[in-house]
Amino acid sequence: MQRGNPVRRTTVALSAAALAITLGACSQGGTPASPGNAGQEQTESSSSPFKDISSLISSAKSNMDAKKTVTVSFEGTGAVQALGSTKCQLDIAQTEMACTGATEMVFTKDGMYIKSPELAQLSGDPSKPWLKMAANDSMAQQLGQLGKINDFESMLPPGSKITSSAKEQVDGQEATRYEIVTDLKEAAAGAKPEEKPAFQALADAGVTELKQTVWVDAEGLPLKTDSTTPALTVAGQQIPESTMTVHYSDWGKPVQITVPPADQVQEKR
Repeated sequence: MQRGNPVRRTTVALSAAALAITLGACSQGGTPASPGNAGQEQTESSSSPFKDISSLISSAKSNMDAKKTVTVSFEGTGAVQALGSTKCQLDIAQTEMACTGATEMVFTKDGMYIKSPELAQLSGDPSKPWLKMAANDSMAQQLGQLGKINDFESMLPPGSKITSSAKEQVDGQEATRYEIVTDLKEAAAGAKPEEKPAFQALADAGVTELKQTVWVDAEGLPLKTDSTTPALTVAGQQIPESTMTVHYSDWGKPVQITVPPADQVQEKR
């Protein structure tokens, strides 16, 4: 029985994962629309749950920018599962990221490096396990959506609102859980041009709203997020329903982001 080309399977799996991440980022992507009560930002202490998205974003963004670095771990089902259990170190100020796990990746301003024997073989030189993709490469841009997790201002699209909140513990820390619902029409209307195709794919699948859960600690820093992307067909490719959980840790601690040696790198064909 024919089992198929393993290189092709790897490419398709990573492409599907990249698309799922891009679509998932739509439930965690975009710039929030200005609410009707703009200019009336809440002044509640971190012990009091925020009532509106703009206040939650403002608090989190300020605290995240001050920390400058974070470590995040990703887990998922469906297409996202192709990435396995991935952990990334992010330098927020330099917009760089290094990921380890089932697939090693390094993201810099110049492009993306991915360590994959199968993709290295596909590109013609199996002796060089790292593949470099230009910053404008479609897969690099899609997998690069992982990096948007460091930008809380980009995590809640237009049309989002907090539907409930509650005090909980996450990994032994006191936290506030926020349930957030996003109206897809409002999100699409306020989306940046590069984000509109992903919103359109969701709309074409009959999706009317997006849901996610965000846990924030007493300092106003995210500890965990959960999101679900429904089953979709994008550019003729079937993307199964995917879930993604992100855990944040080690805010402000040193990170190590190293570009692989040149003699181990080949350019993507």
